[in-house]
Amino acid sequence: MKSAHGRNLATSVTGDPLSRKDLETCLKPMAWLNDEIINAYLALLVAYLRKTNHNAGRHDKPKYHAFTSFFFSNLRDKGYSSVRRWATRAKIGGQSLLDVDTVFVPVHNHAHWTLIVVKPQERSIENFDSMGTLSRSHVAVIQSWLQSELGPSYSKEEWQVLPSLSPQQDNGSDCGVFLLTTAKAVAIGLEPRSYCAQDTVLLRRKIVAELMAGGLEGDLDPASGGEVLL
Repeated sequence: MKSAHGRNLATSVTGDPLSRKDLETCLKPMAWLNDEIINAYLALLVAYLRKTNHNAGRHDKPKYHAFTSFFFSNLRDKGYSSVRRWATRAKIGGQSLLDVDTVFVPVHNHAHWTLIVVKPQERSIENFDSMGTLSRSHVAVIQSWLQSELGPSYSKEEWQVLPSLSPQQDNGSDCGVFLLTTAKAVAIGLEPRSYCAQDTVLLRRKIVAELMAGGLEGDLDPASGGEVLL
């Protein structure tokens, strides 16, 4: 029997359980969000994007995708061979990748979460870091992946690395909240700097509410409130 702390309280849109312990990493101020919360929330955003953009059919090729937090670490530490089939399994592999609108790539590095957003149709890469740095090494990892995934179709000169301005955190623990909120801003077409560090307590609660609800529906639909983050 699971303890109360480990009891499952919600299920992600991909069918993975979320325990009380998982949700507490988001709900408690100053707590670091764990992989389960990061992955579940990005999957929720992708489900919302696919539904609102009429791309959720069983036979539709996905226009939106979020890799799990393990994608980047495997790619960085073990090379392309370790993730060679990840895009293919997601039905965005090879040349199909160029038809995709948005790919979210969460990055965990030295106890810090950041977000990379790849927009294949626009041939752009953005790296959002709430500590204010542009990690050229992280961008280079993604460029290497694109080259391996696309083969001769990849031309580095065609791809822009955009200046990605992120709100800045004022502590050492809110980076995951910034990752997810920036991803949501990108998803609904808002300027990522539409929020600030003072909003994180409310943002933590809203992330949990959306995960518990299982999606951005009804009052939680950003469009119902004029596409707002808070």
